Amino acid sequence: MIKTEKNLEEKSKGQIIDHLKQTVLPEEGIIPAYILGDEDVYNLEHEKVFLKTWVFVGHESEIPKKNDFITRELAGYSIIITRSGEDEINAFYNMCTHRGMKLCRADRGNKRTFQCPYHGFNFKNTGECIGVPLQKDIYGEDFDRSNMGLNQVRIESYKGLLFATWNEEAESLDDFLGEFKWYIDLLVGRAEMEVIGEPQRFIVNANWKVGSDNFVGDSYHTMVTHGSIAKLGMVPSATYSKQGYQIYTDNGHGLNLGLPNPVFAFPEELKEEFKSNLTEEQFEILSNMKNMIGNIFPNLSFLISHTEIKGQPISNTSVRMWRPIGVNKMEVTAWMLVEKNAPQEWKDRSRDAFILTFSPSGIFEQDDTEVFTDITLTASGKMPFQKNFNYNYTMGLHREPVDFVGPGVAYGDKFSEANQRNFYKYWLELMTE
Repeated sequence: MIKTEKNLEEKSKGQIIDHLKQTVLPEEGIIPAYILGDEDVYNLEHEKVFLKTWVFVGHESEIPKKNDFITRELAGYSIIITRSGEDEINAFYNMCTHRGMKLCRADRGNKRTFQCPYHGFNFKNTGECIGVPLQKDIYGEDFDRSNMGLNQVRIESYKGLLFATWNEEAESLDDFLGEFKWYIDLLVGRAEMEVIGEPQRFIVNANWKVGSDNFVGDSYHTMVTHGSIAKLGMVPSATYSKQGYQIYTDNGHGLNLGLPNPVFAFPEELKEEFKSNLTEEQFEILSNMKNMIGNIFPNLSFLISHTEIKGQPISNTSVRMWRPIGVNKMEVTAWMLVEKNAPQEWKDRSRDAFILTFSPSGIFEQDDTEVFTDITLTASGKMPFQKNFNYNYTMGLHREPVDFVGPGVAYGDKFSEANQRNFYKYWLELMTE
């Protein structure tokens, strides 16, 4: 007989935390279904995860010129990210400090100042309030604008990737990424990278963790979910996704690294640039890379994929963010990146490969989002909690780590759930601290 529990909504926050401690057991490979479909868990995540940790907000190449800006969401709140100087990037809460009106309603542009559309207060892109309509007449001579600057948001960059946090006490981005930077270097530090086109945005009726879970370590599903690609001749066999390594580091980060690859998947013309930016060990990995799929905690997933376009091998590089907008809904934003100094023909074929595979209309993307939706649906509502339904995350528990040239804990192929266990372990730490 399956024991029936109370609903989480009948519990206090402290009781919810205690229940998470009792039921979420990553090191045993036990993950309860309710954490993907419960409204109270979702609300606690907003407080404990997204308001506390570093979250990806964009790439420096999206604001290449002085006074360029973009607006993005950070834990559900709009922020303005602006290049106020050649090497100075700032971020501010997108709120006028006079009456709280949303200051900027454009997605991007180039402005030195922002004027509030409500009362006309004016702000420099460095945050200072520099103009108040009829100031002397209606506020008097003693009115002080110096304490009305925009509310600043912590923003830091690593190899062009921009992360922000509302938490003033959060560790530095460098410390948060830790040893995982070794692999981020392969992703976006191998050369000067740039975003091609506008980020693609689409809505999926799924919990954000399903996306992060899939990218942080699940190559196992490729045989079945993406089985058609073997039939189409895009890959040699359905089990090609097993070869390589599964690797994780602290703070919930993890990746699957596909090796070996007899074909160099990157622009031949840039080998010297790659060598100048990477260590010998990193360049050796890059030279033999078939693919690299991973997730930077909590919700920035990345991919280097290798396929053939127009009869020639080509790689494509992308990052995607699973932005929660409800317990069972997320906005997926995908950025495609290319080596800035690559030949235009190479960039065009790489873009075509991305569109074919991991764009909203791509083969892989459509396969995955259908799965993400159904997983969330079966986890939703009160019943999965009441009946204590659990997922099995025990794959690879019997295996020992292997030696690997890069940092972190590594396993000798990609069919394991060690990375997911590491992801949920860190998630649980944040949720219950």
